[in-house]
Amino acid sequence: MQENQNSGRMDTQHLERVETQNPNPATTSQQTQRPPYNNSHRTNSSRPVQHRKKNKKQLAMQRMLIVIGIILAIFLIIFSMGASWGKGRGTKLTNDNIATQLASISEISRTNYHYTNIAKFDDVDDFYGFDASNYSSLTISYDGVITAYIDPEKIQVEVKGNSVTVTLPEATVLSNEITENSVAVYNSNSGSFENISLTDFAGFETSQQPAAQTKATTNGLLFDASDRAKAAIKPLIESLAGARKDKYTITIN
Repeated sequence: MQENQNSGRMDTQHLERVETQNPNPATTSQQTQRPPYNNSHRTNSSRPVQHRKKNKKQLAMQRMLIVIGIILAIFLIIFSMGASWGKGRGTKLTNDNIATQLASISEISRTNYHYTNIAKFDDVDDFYGFDASNYSSLTISYDGVITAYIDPEKIQVEVKGNSVTVTLPEATVLSNEITENSVAVYNSNSGSFENISLTDFAGFETSQQPAAQTKATTNGLLFDASDRAKAAIKPLIESLAGARKDKYTITIN
């Protein structure tokens, strides 16, 4: 009886050990089976690596563009500051740049003198194409304009250190023109001037220009042109010098 009981205990323990070692044979077989090898899984897993390489190249390119942009911006800032600094210092005066600046003085100094002259002519039958046989004497009136100016090519400039000397030439007559339709003869019967037409107006103008010019010069036409030039030259030179203008002594003769 004891042997049977012992053998029954041993069988029971054996079964328990077997069940403990392999409680679920189906599960164990599934766990021991390996899944099939999938090439697509490895291929897909390698793609992010390429993207990362591309992203690194793009970032490097972006960094390089940013650096170039910063360098260009710095260059532009330095260039603009240098230009402003140069303007702030002004221009150093020389004979050449002053002469160039004074090239416009002919227009600035130009002065017009408007005149009316009256001249008397005796014993004239033919007055420059006008029939004067009915007149014992002719009293002629005419208008004109004379223009005087300073020739910039004759201006002398001398720069010595901080001393600038400008010597002007005498003003000259640029033109002297008589208005053709202003020629008139005095009619003693009506007591007024009447316009006449001259066939040889050019000859009449040539003969009367010297008298008109002498009168204009006597009345200060040439002096007026010189004064206008002198008044304009100093501001022109100072504008050229800019911030340096206070360093120079400017003399105009």
